[in-house]
Amino acid sequence: MKKQAFNIVILAAAAAVLVGTLLFADGPSRLWAALRSVKPIWLLGAAGCMAAYWAAESAALHLSARRLYPRQRVRDSIRVSMIGQLFNCITPFATGGQPIQAYHLVRCGMPLGPASSALLMKSIVYQVVLVAYSLATLFLRFSFFNREVPGFGPLVLTGFSVNALVVGILWCVCCFPRMTSRFLSGTVRLGARLRLVRDVPRTLSRMQGELNAFHNSFALLRHCPGLLCGLCGLFTIQLSAFFLAPLCICRALGSGGARPLDVIAAAAFVLMISSFVPLPGASGGAEGSFFLFFGIFFESPVLARMAVLLWRGVTFYLPIAVGSCFTAGTVPAISGREENSVMLPQ
Repeated sequence: MKKQAFNIVILAAAAAVLVGTLLFADGPSRLWAALRSVKPIWLLGAAGCMAAYWAAESAALHLSARRLYPRQRVRDSIRVSMIGQLFNCITPFATGGQPIQAYHLVRCGMPLGPASSALLMKSIVYQVVLVAYSLATLFLRFSFFNREVPGFGPLVLTGFSVNALVVGILWCVCCFPRMTSRFLSGTVRLGARLRLVRDVPRTLSRMQGELNAFHNSFALLRHCPGLLCGLCGLFTIQLSAFFLAPLCICRALGSGGARPLDVIAAAAFVLMISSFVPLPGASGGAEGSFFLFFGIFFESPVLARMAVLLWRGVTFYLPIAVGSCFTAGTVPAISGREENSVMLPQ
């Protein structure tokens, strides 16, 4: 609970800094004029994109869970998915979503092993689809953004390389478990010599449990092509909805010249770069990269800064608010020890 409170303080501070920056850079009068020019119908469209994003996420969770636990109910999948949205937003690197989702899947009656496997399957496919989606946007719009945005190439290629590296690591873990186990064992023992790891047997046991879970989840995906294709389709829809929300923001602020493909590509680049900012919600990195890439679509900096505020409100603070409604009264205090162990299969 202390970690969660600290993360919430960081988010509140980030929101205050964002609003304060807008007030300092543009002044209350210009900011108010930009806000009055917003077209509400397009803001509703952005919120609709987020609703589609949540629906696809819930469907992906339900598809994975039903494959392992046929009694999983749709309403439980929706609630667990939205609780995960909240904790993804308020924890660094979105690490809090899966443990709390596993806990609530178990509360709904699903055994911990299948719950962990369902979440792992979903994560593996999501990461692969994200990298494929990012690669497609790079292929289609790299030259345009490299010409329009200073320093675009190194920034985006670094972000893409890190995401691709994650997929490569997942592939090695899933396809070469013995080799990965030996490598990680050596790493743990080296950490023990450097006094970075204290309890070597316990660490090795937990690591082996995680490796087995990844391998079993990947084996299930490999033998269930229908499940794999269904998850790929749902995550493609989910990412498209998330990337179309900024298009609605641009339209709300009168930027009618922004082409859908350019906006989708820019949103994908923002996600690539901000995914590894080590703060809840990638605070700072998300706002900065959005302003950098989407500034080219607006005639004035004040509109670009207003776009950052509206985009962050719809795609980040709105999920926190909605997720909190689903979470209210359902989440107990989870200690660090329990949170770290909840993903281990039984």
